[in-house]
Amino acid sequence: MSEKKASFKDIVAAFLRKHPSFLQQYPDLLEVLSIPHASGAASSLIERQVKQLRAANQDLNRQMNRLMHVASENEQLMSRLHRLTLELTGIGDLSAFFQHLSHSLKEDFRADIVKVFLFDRELANIAGSRVRWLGKDDDHMQLFQAHIEKGQSVCGRLNRDKLAFLFEEKSPWVQSTALIPVGKSGADGMIAIGSSDPARFYPGMGTLFLDLLADVISRNLANSQPEQQRRTA
Repeated sequence: MSEKKASFKDIVAAFLRKHPSFLQQYPDLLEVLSIPHASGAASSLIERQVKQLRAANQDLNRQMNRLMHVASENEQLMSRLHRLTLELTGIGDLSAFFQHLSHSLKEDFRADIVKVFLFDRELANIAGSRVRWLGKDDDHMQLFQAHIEKGQSVCGRLNRDKLAFLFEEKSPWVQSTALIPVGKSGADGMIAIGSSDPARFYPGMGTLFLDLLADVISRNLANSQPEQQRRTA
């Protein structure tokens, strides 16, 4: 008997799916149909549908607002990147270049700490105290090789060993990091941007701005190489 009832329910459900306008032909059924809520109360089918449509509309509005907010942030970000690119292009001195870059990232892009690592010892020396030289045969390179070879910026949380090397005594309060390879497949170096905000840099966030910034830095490094080195490159 129960199988017959279940089969009949399936037939009714299939019929209604095939004829979604059926209830329009028999509006009196809407007065008796009810769907229980979790609270145990009942409501007419129309009331339930209206509530579902309102909920769906609210979700769409929230999604639209989020998209508009992200679009506005991206527009502002690209505007600041354009301004920063023009400013950096006009700086010929490598030490002043990285000083301005670090200042701008902290002031305009909400970075708490910026660390620059170059693989060329001579360029690192020219760049001054804000830049650290990191030899490609350094043991610490093993910590970052996979990140660097991707050739794209990586955002999120790093383990304790990586944080300690990148940010030294300030590593305990760094909660999220953006790691930016500089040059093709990270051939020139890397930049680490740290934030005390765990949500500032997160996996999956857009990194177009960071990758474009890396291109600007790479071009400046190429122009800063000694003339003889540029000839043989």
